[in-house]
Amino acid sequence: MARTQRRRLGEGTAPSPSPPVRGNLPRPRPAAPAGEGLARPAAPQRRRSPFAFLARLQPRFVADVLSELRKVTWPSFSEVRYLTVVVAIVAIVMGLFLGGLDLLFGWVIEQLFF
Repeated sequence: MARTQRRRLGEGTAPSPSPPVRGNLPRPRPAAPAGEGLARPAAPQRRRSPFAFLARLQPRFVADVLSELRKVTWPSFSEVRYLTVVVAIVAIVMGLFLGGLDLLFGWVIEQLFF
């Protein structure tokens, strides 16, 4: 939170009144015109779609996506092929490692309890 600095008051000056705090105070209701004191039937409200806000966001969203895709530096075909091979090799090695641990722990549990 930012602290406000207090000003020193000179001699003979009175502090200015602070503005009213808004937010927690109830808002005053407007006075009803004459003749509207009686309750009238409520007009049927239109049902709003829960996805109505998407209609407003969609054109801007699509424009934002296209603008971001233009900024992307796409890898070359050789980079894609190299990185695909690296991912496949790492996945195979990790699968063999975890499979070996599973077999080892299974054998240890079988020897201890059965």
